[in-house]
Amino acid sequence: MSGFLKILIVFAVSSIKFLFAPALSFSMGLNFIQTFLSTTAGGIVGVVFFFFLSRWMITLYAKYFTYYFHLLRTKLYGLLNLRIPAFIPARRFTKRNRLIIKVVRKYGLGGIVVLTPILLSIPVGTFLATRYYSTNRFLLIYLSSSVIFWSLFMSSAISLF
Repeated sequence: MSGFLKILIVFAVSSIKFLFAPALSFSMGLNFIQTFLSTTAGGIVGVVFFFFLSRWMITLYAKYFTYYFHLLRTKLYGLLNLRIPAFIPARRFTKRNRLIIKVVRKYGLGGIVVLTPILLSIPVGTFLATRYYSTNRFLLIYLSSSVIFWSLFMSSAISLF
C-alpha cells in the first residue's frame, strides 16, 4: 500500500472516530510527524464538516419540521372530525433527553469540547456543541484546538510506548 493511501485512510478515520486513528496510523507504519499531521488534519476537517452540517440540520428541523407536523396534525384532525386543541402540549422528557441535559449542564461547553475527540466521537460531540452552544463565536476554534491537543497527546503516547 502506498504512503499516500495510508495517510488518506488515517485522515478519513480521524475525521469520524478520532480515538482509533493514531493507533491505526502507527500500525500502518507511519512515523510521528505523519501520524500527527494526518490525524490533526482529518479531525479538523471532520469538525468543520460536521459543524456546518449540524447547523444546516438544526435550521431545517426548526424551519420545516414544526410546519409540516402542524399541517399533518390539522389534516388528521379534519379527517377524523375531531376538534383541534387550542394549545400545543408540553414537550415530554424522555430518559435520553434528561441524560443529554444533565451532561450539558454538568460539564458545559468545556466538557463537551474536551470529550468530543476521544469519547463522544467528532460527529456527535460537534452536533451537541452546535446544538447547545451555537451562539459562541469561538466554538470551531475550541473544537479544533481540542483535536490538536488530543492528536499531539495520543501520537506522543503511542510513539513513546
